[in-house]
Amino acid sequence: MAYLLVVILDDLKALPDLLHAWREAGVPGATILESVGAYRAHTWLERFGLGALERLFEAEEIRRRTILTAIEDEDLLARAIAEAERAVGGFERPNSGILLVLPVAEARGLRKEYPKAPEKAAPYPVCPGWREMRIGQIAKAVGLEPVTVPPDATLDEVAKALAAHPGVRVACVVAEDGRLVGLLDLHTIAEDLLLYIFPEELLREVTDLEQVAKFVEKTRIRTAADGMQKPVWVKETDTLKQALMLMHEHRLSGLPVVDEAYRVVKYVDLLGLLTHCLAQRDAENEEE
Repeated sequence: MAYLLVVILDDLKALPDLLHAWREAGVPGATILESVGAYRAHTWLERFGLGALERLFEAEEIRRRTILTAIEDEDLLARAIAEAERAVGGFERPNSGILLVLPVAEARGLRKEYPKAPEKAAPYPVCPGWREMRIGQIAKAVGLEPVTVPPDATLDEVAKALAAHPGVRVACVVAEDGRLVGLLDLHTIAEDLLLYIFPEELLREVTDLEQVAKFVEKTRIRTAADGMQKPVWVKETDTLKQALMLMHEHRLSGLPVVDEAYRVVKYVDLLGLLTHCLAQRDAENEEE
């Protein structure tokens, strides 16, 4: 049985990320249509009159995109839905859009047969080495449990949760369904807590308007949602090299491991990854 997945997208900025994620997941293809919400269009025409009807689809404030894709595999459908939820930040959020799944009685043309290109021999022997070790294997060996907190957890609650897991230095902020929505690293939590303990000491370091703005912004942080950064993650099939590059790029000492629905299932830290690098290097040197 096939399914028609329909996403009516309000936030056009989410479209490139969604299409890229679907392509990486293996969604066979998608059709994108320009669309306008009936109530928004009615309000717009009341403001500008019927004479503006021809410019209806040019109005940025009422434009939407409707994305259609047909999927046969139920696991792929579940992943495509999860990617759409992640890209828009959840469809229950206002001005995010709508997601629909409809059963399709019959579908043809979903699977195309293309001639296979002749396989070319590698110019040199391929040896993946330690960089190609899979995160799932490493996370299982390290054995660290992820620290998850709800968005409304206070900073001291997050600090206590991390203190109960000494090897974990990054807390995962998750929605009610377990989906990863943000990260809070130990350094950020410590800075925010110091602001409340020694505000006068930190205020002395403020010397210009830009620092004043940052100081005021920090004083507003009360919960995990206030202080968290955007979610960064790896999956069990990702490589050690990918994890290290993400940690370097985002200056993190650990990363959550998520499943296909972006639920946090494991955790890897920088020390554990480096230990595996060194062990693999020593093993390769002994073989030589």
